[in-house]
Amino acid sequence: MSNIPKEFYTNFPSVLTKQEDAAKEIRKKISNYQQLTSAGQSNTIAIESEIDRDIKNFKDMHSQLENAYSNRNAPSQIPGPELDRRQKEIQKLGYDIQEIEKSYKLVQNQKYAFKGQVPDNYVQTEEMKTMSNSELLILQKDKINQQDKIIDDITLDVKKGRVLAKEAGHIIQDQNKQLDDLQEDIDRLDSRMQRGIKRFENYVAKQSGCCIIIILLLELFGAAAIYLLLA
Repeated sequence: MSNIPKEFYTNFPSVLTKQEDAAKEIRKKISNYQQLTSAGQSNTIAIESEIDRDIKNFKDMHSQLENAYSNRNAPSQIPGPELDRRQKEIQKLGYDIQEIEKSYKLVQNQKYAFKGQVPDNYVQTEEMKTMSNSELLILQKDKINQQDKIIDDITLDVKKGRVLAKEAGHIIQDQNKQLDDLQEDIDRLDSRMQRGIKRFENYVAKQSGCCIIIILLLELFGAAAIYLLLA
């Protein structure tokens, strides 16, 4: 009880108004953040930090108010009907927090959907300008799904290309083996031809020697015959 500000009890309408004004200010900043994101602006760290800080402060204040007006801590001098009314007002602030955080999350998702895909000079179409945050998010999700499909198709083509390249590699290996076998056959044939040529040359050489001897013998016989006739 001692840590709860007295104004929570003595000036509840003013505290409530401050919280409602804070909620309006956060929504305004989220709207500005959404416009920057939709325009493709990537440097939004400053406004994000402000929104994060404001939401935290809002939630902290709401938590203190809930604690102050819990059945355990609420002053007994506050009439039951008034206590119920104030508790309902605090509950509404809780709904505001949920709505604000949901809206902020949608814009953040939109930012990351644009990130790396939209240039800084991105301009919304007339149709997009009339869309809500959720509709813009759906639009960006559709675009991302389309890009994912294109990437999947490219990946499939690459896989097919790898299969074809692998098959071509096998074919080339088979052809190289066939060429190697053919080269071995050519080498064997060449070796046989070289042996045949050498044998032929040896044969010719031997045949030439015999012819020379025969010619010499014939010449000797002819000379002897002429000598006998002349004697």
